[in-house]
Amino acid sequence: MVAASRSDRYEMSDKVQADAPDPTTGGAVDLTATLATLSTSVDFISLLTDANRRRLLEGSTRVVHPAGTIALRPTGPSMSYLVESGLARAFWSLPDGRQTTIAITRPKELVGSTSTIGWAPWIFMQLITESTLVVLDSEMLRTLAASELDVSAAISMHLAMRIRDAYRLIAVRSLGNIRERMAYDLLDRAAQSQLVVGRLAVEATQADLADSIGSSREVMSRALKDLRAEGNLETAPGLIRVRDPARLAAIVRVRDLGHNWDTGHGECDDSSLGSRACPSHPVAQL
Repeated sequence: MVAASRSDRYEMSDKVQADAPDPTTGGAVDLTATLATLSTSVDFISLLTDANRRRLLEGSTRVVHPAGTIALRPTGPSMSYLVESGLARAFWSLPDGRQTTIAITRPKELVGSTSTIGWAPWIFMQLITESTLVVLDSEMLRTLAASELDVSAAISMHLAMRIRDAYRLIAVRSLGNIRERMAYDLLDRAAQSQLVVGRLAVEATQADLADSIGSSREVMSRALKDLRAEGNLETAPGLIRVRDPARLAAIVRVRDLGHNWDTGHGECDDSSLGSRACPSHPVAQL
């Protein structure tokens, strides 16, 4: 049975205070420098001035949800929140039950930023692990976004990260190496299973997985063995249990595919990198 959610009034913790921007600069960080180093996540609250951070967090509520909770629905109320801890995925779902993961959300990121302009996308948000969310006052967020430059700039920064993350996810699914495609496929399948049976498990044969990621069974088997040896998975005949979903998510999002095509995990060697002999390199896709 899924545990009930817990909530309480949000108060800025010592950790949040410690992570706060330098007050000598008015509390805001250098957005240009932050954009230049943008990689995988945006710590949204750290981009605000001290005053606007306090205004945004006043009246907010901290809620702890169990794994498997649907925290956002396209037909539900418009909501904005900060992910304080945990791992979540945004997905689309069709009436026939098919789903696809379109984003992975991590701690310190903002969810519901597009609600500030009244245009929320048609997505569901599933909490893959137990997660703590800070539910924001959506009206206050809209007011600050319309009147405070640091808040609107922080939202823009977040959306830029989200777009880059979406590009990376598309690239992984079609051009990533076997390890990355396997990590995405297992996480996506396990998250869908969690909504049905309440646990992160994949019922599939090795042949099914190989077909799904477009590889041979032998190559896929080596990648699966590596993931199991690292403690990410447990396997049994016809069943894979995901032990560390955060690690699988990190594999999917670990690097910019346009700048660092590695050749590990048995798919390519140095001599074939950059040629059609290496199926995970962009040249091979032409």
